Amino acid sequence: MRLSIIVPVYNVEPYLEKCLDSLLDQNIDKSQYEILVLNDGSTDKSLEIVHKYADKYSNIQEFSHPNKGLSGTRNVGLKNATGDYVWFVDSDDWIEKDCLKGIIEKLKDNPEVLTFSGMIPEGNRIGKADFYDERVKDLEDLFYYGMTDPVQFYIYNRQFLISNNFYFKEGIKHEDTLFTPITLYNVQKLAFYRGAVYHLLCRPGSITTVTDIKRIVDLADNIRILYDFSKKIKEPKIKLGFKNKMAHRITEMLNYGIANGKKGEELVRQIMNEHPEYWSIMKTAIDKKPRCIYYIIRNSPFSFIATYRFLVNIKQTFNIFF
Repeated sequence: MRLSIIVPVYNVEPYLEKCLDSLLDQNIDKSQYEILVLNDGSTDKSLEIVHKYADKYSNIQEFSHPNKGLSGTRNVGLKNATGDYVWFVDSDDWIEKDCLKGIIEKLKDNPEVLTFSGMIPEGNRIGKADFYDERVKDLEDLFYYGMTDPVQFYIYNRQFLISNNFYFKEGIKHEDTLFTPITLYNVQKLAFYRGAVYHLLCRPGSITTVTDIKRIVDLADNIRILYDFSKKIKEPKIKLGFKNKMAHRITEMLNYGIANGKKGEELVRQIMNEHPEYWSIMKTAIDKKPRCIYYIIRNSPFSFIATYRFLVNIKQTFNIFF
């Protein structure tokens, strides 16, 4: 079997059928791919929908377990998949009709990872539809110009992941922030799919829309692990790209600090005081946004928290800057 599509499910009753229909409405024989639908302790009617589809379609496998979270559920899917390649698809998203034939064709040379060059934003999502352009020819270019964290935009050789023990860290948010750059750094053979086939939905109540203290803690832990990992990177272009992604994650952590009021602000203040090297990462980032934030904060007569809160207020009021 060529491809396993892994779909974690948790309380997505209004969206699940659209996701599964898109995975089935494809232009390859169903014997070429399987869909692993993993119910992660849903309390709505998601499990009923899973039952219905698994009973009707021979290439859908159903799994169910008490709530483990997204990382744990993806790991269960990876361990049970039988395809040469795995694609992690979120259950509130969907893919383009008849896209799998072209994707399978791109896998004919047996790369370790296939990367997509863009997405199709849905709902209230704000973000670039294109991650990189024709400048990106190899792994170094990908890190430097357009690497994105979400695993939905990569298809992985299953044996590559398993043999290297590349599983998702469980019990955290922002698991892709850690998984993707470290996994990609170990890739020897990369393939490119230049075109958007994945519809990424932003909806109220999804994991990505929740801003809580745990996000700060998990991001801080991930940034520390990535910083330690970056020390062993020898390739200058990859190192710059790797640290550029870290700069954006530091900015994201600061955003969550402001969003969580005094408690969040004090936590990010403590983290930045303990890790002055993070300021250096922002200062030397490839992208302008973290560099601008660095210079504004470091040249401000006020505390960095007060200055950053001011910048966030400008953004929210005028929808500008970052």
